[in-house]
Amino acid sequence: MRFKLFTSVVLIVLVAVGSTAWHRSHIPSQSRGPTAIDVVINQLPVINGSIPLEILQPVVSASTPNQIEEFTYTVRNNSAKAITALAVSKKITYEEAGTSYTTSLYSTVDYAFHPDLSRATLFEPRTQMLMESGGPISFDGDVIIKQITLRVDYILFDDNTSFSSTGEGQKKIHFMRDGVRKYKAWLGQNYLHNGKVLAMTLPLMQQRAIPEQLKLNLDQTLGADRYRLFLLKTFQTKGAKDVADLLRQQQ
Repeated sequence: MRFKLFTSVVLIVLVAVGSTAWHRSHIPSQSRGPTAIDVVINQLPVINGSIPLEILQPVVSASTPNQIEEFTYTVRNNSAKAITALAVSKKITYEEAGTSYTTSLYSTVDYAFHPDLSRATLFEPRTQMLMESGGPISFDGDVIIKQITLRVDYILFDDNTSFSSTGEGQKKIHFMRDGVRKYKAWLGQNYLHNGKVLAMTLPLMQQRAIPEQLKLNLDQTLGADRYRLFLLKTFQTKGAKDVADLLRQQQ
């Protein structure tokens, strides 16, 4: 059996949760396709009368037992603070030859990914947004996907307070941000080395593979690739001068 995931390619003060229990619930998910997959949501503890970041409305699209074509859900910010970044863990339970296994994936959103990309708006209180997988999740062989378990793993609020469950979501956010910094610094050095002639650096930006010499891990690579795509879009929509201005900035 081989697991395959296709993606397109996201000052800590812990929020006190006391001894309040997590809320585990089986949510009736809307299924698309002949295969029904159970969805379990482990909601955050109630704080000040509400769940700070709530997961709602899961929708699963699965036409075969060993593949999820699409999986979406909504997250609602019930807190009084805007959210800068978040990570949701997806634990997938599957069965093969009568034995159950689990694998964990993470979905992230980061509004402060890098100063060059940061948007003025954040995930504001009392609003919600749709989260979705980046592509099909499939397993080789006679695998039957049984269940998806969702849990908010990390929240970073705009006042720099945060909540972290396992630390994994937080690490992924930080690694992706670090990947951007390293990739941009590498591109900037190349741009300067070539006499600030963008035409000589542009081919590097067009290469889908991030250079091995940067020694980035998977999450850092995802961050670097997101920034690479941002630069290409900037080049196409605004022109070479805007890209050159970004590469001159050492951030």
